[in-house]
Amino acid sequence: MKCAGAAPLLGSRPGELDPTEEAALSAHLSSCEACRARQADHEALARVVENGLLGEAARRDFSAFADGVMARIPAATWRGAPAPGLLGRVLELLRRHRVLATASALAPALAALALYLYIGRTSGTGPLEFSVEVTSEDLAPMVLDTSDGPIILVGEASDGT
Repeated sequence: MKCAGAAPLLGSRPGELDPTEEAALSAHLSSCEACRARQADHEALARVVENGLLGEAARRDFSAFADGVMARIPAATWRGAPAPGLLGRVLELLRRHRVLATASALAPALAALALYLYIGRTSGTGPLEFSVEVTSEDLAPMVLDTSDGPIILVGEASDGT
């Protein structure tokens, strides 16, 4: 290998060259003093740059870095995508319109309360009374009082009347 073929390979990092290129470069560097000097210059420059970058990074305050990145991303993106389908659309609607969702949830309860109050005022002051008239001709009625209320049984009279 000549110096012109070795020049692009100088300064390569470990693992960048395939095994044949690495073997050819190593063989050339063992016999060429000028290329060994260039290789040493590349390595020294890499160390200077690495130390400079590490030193600069150590001086910087990265505590607000994540907050700055998140501030540039739209909130809808990092909150997560809504669930798919109808449920996802309903949940997204409820999240965006909380007052409307609360009002629509309370509306049936308020309607039931109003209906209860209306019925309570129009039904009178006492308990509801039912009147039942039992007419029997040639039948004997029997009234049984139970915990569920009176039960009226109508049957034939046993005394023949």
